[in-house]
Amino acid sequence: MTTTNFTIGTIGFSRILFGIYADNAETVTDVVTIDETNGGAIELKTSGFQGQLNTTYASNIAYYISDAGTGTGKVEITALELSKDVATKVLGDKEENGILATYSNVTQPYVSVIAEAEDLQGKKMWIGIAKAKFGTPDGDELKTSEDKGKTPNNITLSGSAITRRSDKLVKCKASETSGATFTAFATKMFPGFSDISKFDRTTVSDGGAG
Repeated sequence: MTTTNFTIGTIGFSRILFGIYADNAETVTDVVTIDETNGGAIELKTSGFQGQLNTTYASNIAYYISDAGTGTGKVEITALELSKDVATKVLGDKEENGILATYSNVTQPYVSVIAEAEDLQGKKMWIGIAKAKFGTPDGDELKTSEDKGKTPNNITLSGSAITRRSDKLVKCKASETSGATFTAFATKMFPGFSDISKFDRTTVSDGGAG
């Protein structure tokens, strides 16, 4: 088996893909995006994946350190606006005559997340979160326009990530430079989804959308 040594830096941030899991199953049945045509991806932050290292002392020394494993991850996504697809399919809102309604019994599905950017060689790169759930945003913030011109108020989605039970996967990272392809990466992140090629941009020419 050939092993590729690589490091991955990142430039920019082009889109987010949410793979929506079926009820009570870790199989992706639908994919929703945030990109230049649907909400506008601005920022992705993840944290909390490092597990807790526990040190045991004996004979006046640090004698043993337990395996860290992983912790409960936090995922925060910032977009320019909230699209109907994300509101209804990721956050569980209901659309009623042009109104997005959040009810007290709202339920959000588990999702798998792929964030797409570029590496330092200008090739596509991806960060994947295997299983997460995003909650209803805490609130809304409106701010008056000033004499420097109007500035949009961004939308922030916050979620928690857990281990995917079927394969114990937590997160992934890859790039075209490392030899990975979007199809291979998305197949790993979106188990059971049959229309992955629809979202593959690696064959788009330099003049296309990124």
